[in-house]
Amino acid sequence: MTDVEAAFQNLIQRVNRHFVLEAVALDPALAEPSSFLKILKARHHNWRAAGLRKVFGMRFTVKIPSLDQMNLIIYPEARFDTPVFLMFCLVTGRKVICHVNVNCTRRDPEYIARWVAPLVDIQRQFGSFDCDDRYPEWMLRWRTPAGIYGMFPKERMGDFLRCGTAYLDHYLALAAAAEPVTDTARLVEIQTAHDQFVSDIRTQDKAQSMIAKMIGADKARRIFYEITT
Repeated sequence: MTDVEAAFQNLIQRVNRHFVLEAVALDPALAEPSSFLKILKARHHNWRAAGLRKVFGMRFTVKIPSLDQMNLIIYPEARFDTPVFLMFCLVTGRKVICHVNVNCTRRDPEYIARWVAPLVDIQRQFGSFDCDDRYPEWMLRWRTPAGIYGMFPKERMGDFLRCGTAYLDHYLALAAAAEPVTDTARLVEIQTAHDQFVSDIRTQDKAQSMIAKMIGADKARRIFYEITT
């Protein structure tokens, strides 16, 4: 079984090769929140870099039931027409819940050909990730042909991590080479898309309510508003 912490560190190192990351100081109560009965061990990170508004990283483990999770979200500065990259992996007793996607600011053929189509080609190298799990309603606006979402046997975890890492490498190469947008109307569209994504994570992601049960609603809300987004 793949070590989730090692996989997480590998992702951050890959980001750092393209964007020199600077750690952002966080409120210790949010960076490593304590939980009721000490069943949760959590660690949250923020980094900044030239061209990136925020990089969010998270690791948490739960003793009972057994859970081991990592999350990475890369928020470009809104002066670049670059998608928001998200990769998530949660290991349970028998299964692994996976999600990776580039959350696009537009859907025209040229944009999809640049940011999404190459990922579809990458995914074919690792076999099908089709499953019966349905995307939550709020995620449908962000769904792309390259997106992976669902619950899979643990044996697929290695395939998912390799595929997601290949996605990240392609994304980072394009993001590092991106030129600032100068068209005023397009800049407004990009900012609107970013604002919508942040709002969706803050208000629609059910993970916040799950975490709230372990650390309290106020602290969970602050994490999602101040650190995750």
